[in-house]
Formats: sequence, structure tokens, C-alpha cells
Amino acid sequence: MKDRFPILFYLFLTCFLIQALLATPALSNSEPHITAAFAGDIYLGGALEPLILKDSSYPFIFLREFCNQNDLFFGNLEGPLSLKGEIYVEKTFCFRSNPKVVNCLKEGGINLVSLANNHIMDHGPEALRETITILEENGIQYAGAGNNLEQARQPALIEINDLKVALLAYNCTFPLEFNAKTNMPGTARGIDRHIIEDVKKARKIADLVFVSFHWSSELLKERKPYQSYFAKLCIDSGAHLVIGHHPHVIQGAEVYKHGLIVYSLGNFIFASRSNRVQDGLLLQVELGKTGLKTASFYPININNYQVNFKPQLLSGAESQRVLNELQTLSEPYGTVIEIVGDKGFINFEVQSYTEPEDK
Repeated sequence: MKDRFPILFYLFLTCFLIQALLATPALSNSEPHITAAFAGDIYLGGALEPLILKDSSYPFIFLREFCNQNDLFFGNLEGPLSLKGEIYVEKTFCFRSNPKVVNCLKEGGINLVSLANNHIMDHGPEALRETITILEENGIQYAGAGNNLEQARQPALIEINDLKVALLAYNCTFPLEFNAKTNMPGTARGIDRHIIEDVKKARKIADLVFVSFHWSSELLKERKPYQSYFAKLCIDSGAHLVIGHHPHVIQGAEVYKHGLIVYSLGNFIFASRSNRVQDGLLLQVELGKTGLKTASFYPININNYQVNFKPQLLSGAESQRVLNELQTLSEPYGTVIEIVGDKGFINFEVQSYTEPEDK
């Protein structure tokens, strides 16, 4: 019996230690954190609208699992959710959607949108005001437009898992008549002094700051100099993540200091068809109070001749093709994106920043 005692004692001690370890949360998980997803341009009108009015979940048939993984899901809402108002500025394409398509955003878990773009004022102030009312009634946060410039520059604020998140949004496209003024409704224009002031204010009241830009030119895959300037201004002022859209195609990503810049995610759910618009990206990031932990890029098929307004995650050779392009577009900025299966991956706990030669 005496000989067995040490063995029994060590077995008991081992079991106790294993149970204690299992019961104790890992230190890396003790910090409050969120999973946030970001998509590009969304337009729910046109030929897509009747499909959504019949089934509001229609565009998300192939993305259910992805949509259910996120605490926050952002997209750029192109065009008002309103049948009111009149054409504000004559141009080639003017968008709007039936207000009832807001149910589609809710079905996909999209709870945060930018209104700072070149279509939200297509039908003037009345349509913008109804859009804001519809979003507020349905619990969808927004930024980038308002009844005057002060409102347009206000951040959307969301508190998730004990973390306060702020989103600012700016429009850098034409027509300039869409931009808000002191006593006129419209979008927040990208102006450097406003960006610095707004980001610093947001950082004082939020743990995490995201900034959305509608910028660049359609179908352009290389960033313009002002995109880099504005994006780095945001990070230098305290933002953690800068998201771009408008080109309808993907552009590169850049790790800059403590932050991440994604110059264009391309389209997401967009009611048009073009063989020149085939690939998009969904970005999913993990963040804590100290900022970014990881970033994952998921290539999606957005060629509506093929998917008919139902984006599909790419796999195999097709996902590799898009991720290889993302690597190529990001390489001049010194950003290393690892390809892991069908996604691109950045680990910010090991990523080092080096100032690349600016183009």
C-alpha cells in the first residue's frame, strides 16, 4: 500500500492540474474581442429588387455560414432606400431601391453601412432622409451622410463584447453637388483636415476606429496617390482599419504601422451585369482592445452572368487566382499575405511594418 501511495498521489495531482487548465480561459481569449466583416458595394435595386421582395435572403444563399460568423458586418450602400424624391443631378446611372429591401440587409447580418458614395443622393434630400429613417427603424448603423455637414461627419457608434467601435465614412467621388454643406444635406467629403479631426475625436470615445472611403476610378486596380495619403492620415490619427470601394474591382492591401488599409474590396451584391466585374473580396478581421489580431481575405465570384446576384465563395484554382492577384497588388506596399487554403491571411501579432517605396 505504501508503494502505491506515490503513484496514486501523482495521478491525482495530474488529473487536478488538467482540470484546472481546462477550466481556466486562455490568456489570449481573456481580452474582449470581436469578429468584424467588411464587404464592398451593395446595390439592391434594378433586376435584383423583385427577387429580394419575393425572398429577402436570396443574395445570401451561398454565404450563410460566413454571415453567421460575425459580430459586425459592414457594406457600402449604393443608392437610397426610397421611392421618394426626384433626380438630383443628371447623370448616366441613377440608383434607388424599394425601402422594403432593407430586410435583405438584415437577413445577411449587415448591421453597419456607409452612405458616403456617388449614388446615395441620386434622388435628393428627401430620399436620403427616408433612407436614414429606414435604417434607424431597422437597427442598422450608418455613417457618411446626413442633413448637414456636421451630421455627415458624425461616426456610427456600436458597442459589442465590451468594445466600442466607431465608423467614419467619406466620399471622394463626383458629383460634388452630393457633398453636404453647413446647411445642406449630403455626404461627407474626404478633406484632410476633417479626417484628422474626426478620427481623433472618434478615437477618444471608441476602442476601435474604422474608416470607409468611396474613392479611386472604376475598374482601376492600382491605388491613386491620394488614396495612400488619406488612408495613412487615418492610421496616423488613430484609426485601426481603412476600407475602400467604388472601383468595382479589387485593389491591394497595405499594413501600415498598427493598421490595415484595403484599398478596394470590389463589389459585393450589386444589381448589374458586366464581364469586366468578376472578382470581389470579403474581409474578416479579429480585433481586441489593442487593435488588429488577424485579417482573412475571402475571394468571391460576383460575375452576375454566372451567379445572378448570389455571390459565391471561390475555392481551388479560382480562389488561388484571385489571392495571387491580391498578393501581386499588395507586394509594392511591402505587405505579406499568406495563402492558407482558400483565403489570404495576415497575422498582426507577427507582421512587421517596413515603410515601402511609395508609388
